[in-house]
Amino acid sequence: MADSLRYVSYDAAGVWKLITDAYLEAGGDPLYPGDEKEMLLRSVQAVAAQVLASVDTALKMQTLRYALGDYLDIIGDNRACARMEATQATGRVRITMQPTGLQDTLPEGTAMTVDGNVNFELAEDVAVTGFEQVSEAAVRCQTAGVIGNAVAEGTPLQLLAGHPAVVSIVLVEETGGGQDREGDESYRERIRLSGMGEVTTGPATQYEAAARAVSSRILDAKASRIAAGQVGVALLLDSDEGAAAVISAVESALNDENVRPLTDQVTVGLAVEKTYTMNVEVTVEAAGGGSALSEAVTEWQQWQGGAIGRAFNPDRLMSMLYTAGAVRVRWLSGSGFDGGDAVYTPVAWSVHCMGEVTLTTVQGGE
Repeated sequence: MADSLRYVSYDAAGVWKLITDAYLEAGGDPLYPGDEKEMLLRSVQAVAAQVLASVDTALKMQTLRYALGDYLDIIGDNRACARMEATQATGRVRITMQPTGLQDTLPEGTAMTVDGNVNFELAEDVAVTGFEQVSEAAVRCQTAGVIGNAVAEGTPLQLLAGHPAVVSIVLVEETGGGQDREGDESYRERIRLSGMGEVTTGPATQYEAAARAVSSRILDAKASRIAAGQVGVALLLDSDEGAAAVISAVESALNDENVRPLTDQVTVGLAVEKTYTMNVEVTVEAAGGGSALSEAVTEWQQWQGGAIGRAFNPDRLMSMLYTAGAVRVRWLSGSGFDGGDAVYTPVAWSVHCMGEVTLTTVQGGE
């Protein structure tokens, strides 16, 4: 948490001055380092500073900017914006059984594994007739989070505790829908965007806020008017795994008649990826500045790829490299964006820029 803002000052030197001033004004003897009175007041100083720090933290926890954990949940609850909890990935399996002559049931919760590490369980009871049969059933990952996503259709699973009737279990669709518990920073941003939570969508920012509220896997969302009565929403996800399930969930949420104006038809898809390649030669005055230059490149790549619709901006990279200690920056042959030159390029609302930067450092003077 940033310390730039304090509601209550708890500077140790300031607290000590207040204590000693009050002590002397009350008629106390002069203090000397190491005497018993000075040592006693030092313990009072420590307790007072700790109390003041606790008060300052408590006040910060009531603000959207500084709140963490459960305190942030309280702010979200007060604004009708709940944190997204971890969910389990789901899918469907086909269970092939051989005749045993015994009727039985594979109960909900029957465990099976993909590879000994990722385990699923039946989400419903499956009747065993005792005859040869093929049944389909829903399954869910035993561990909530993204761990169970993107297990491919056709993947075989094994029961953790065998059953005499079961010959094989195979996924009939790719698993998806699992997500990790929403982190504080993502949740903080959603709370900020949901300031008009009771207003139905219409403005682009409302569609974007409603889309991001569907899944913590959505890093960014951009909405735009495609035509009269048609709204497009582009999503930037943390990965492509299970993307279809997230897109479907967002499309359902945004097309709900309690959310969108009746005149709007909403379509949802992933952001369009356009790539860049930057071969950069950086001249420095002396050896040893490579770390700062590499950090500048990483920071620029995170910024450039951190939002949909953000213009490709190599000028910003050049500025950051100069700030990091470069005396000259050159784009070498092969640098470019989307088949063009390495120059500032505005992009469409649904475009996401990503790519690679190769950094070459040479030593020289100004």
